[in-house]
Amino acid sequence: MKGLKASIQNLRDVGVDNIIKAAAETAIQIGIEGDFPMKRKRKVKQMALYEAEDDFCRLSPETDFGSQCNLVFYSILTQIEWRFEAMSAVSSDFDFLSGHSLSKSSVDELKAKAKNLSKIYKADLDSSDFQSEMASFKYQAAAMMENFEKSSPMDILQLIHKYSLTDAYPNTAIAIRIFLTLPVTVATCERSFSKLKIIKNYLRSTMGQERLSCLAVVSIEHKVANALDFDDVISDFASKKARKVTLN
Repeated sequence: MKGLKASIQNLRDVGVDNIIKAAAETAIQIGIEGDFPMKRKRKVKQMALYEAEDDFCRLSPETDFGSQCNLVFYSILTQIEWRFEAMSAVSSDFDFLSGHSLSKSSVDELKAKAKNLSKIYKADLDSSDFQSEMASFKYQAAAMMENFEKSSPMDILQLIHKYSLTDAYPNTAIAIRIFLTLPVTVATCERSFSKLKIIKNYLRSTMGQERLSCLAVVSIEHKVANALDFDDVISDFASKKARKVTLN
């Protein structure tokens, strides 16, 4: 992500002149015009006491294209920083559990990082035992695994289970499992009522909340709904809602 961000920043800093030049050369190669088409400028109605003219009305096509590109660059950079900030913060807490960090870090550094992680997950990790495990696991894993420096946390966890080392390094295994199963995402949350636009019913604006919620569940879980046997559902509904009492 850092490399992608730096690449976009460099593209933004260089400007759009190189983009326009490259696009013009490509246009010539495929046999189309490489110039921006001139469009009729929009006339903005002004008030009687408003003497200044809007600058955007006098923008050339090249300048307008540059402004649009800068908006795109700004949006991409902002989204990268916002979406991956939480992921980077979480990853930094567990980075010492990779093969590269275990092989390059000293025992004291690993103990310090294990202590800090134990403070975050007090209910799952024992600080003293975790530090002792790190001091031993650093050398044990390197002796048992080829290309240890290139191994990922998943590879290390598989190594622990392969050689039945869970009892010897329980906190290490727990820490790696926590890291691999954290529900960290870069996607925005889906709106709760996004399915309402899909539920096509003319009574949607007047129906009660309970019926609306039920229709939403049916629409969301449409795969399960399509697999249901409607005869069984109707029979079950009828048996529970029947008002007739059988007299013997």
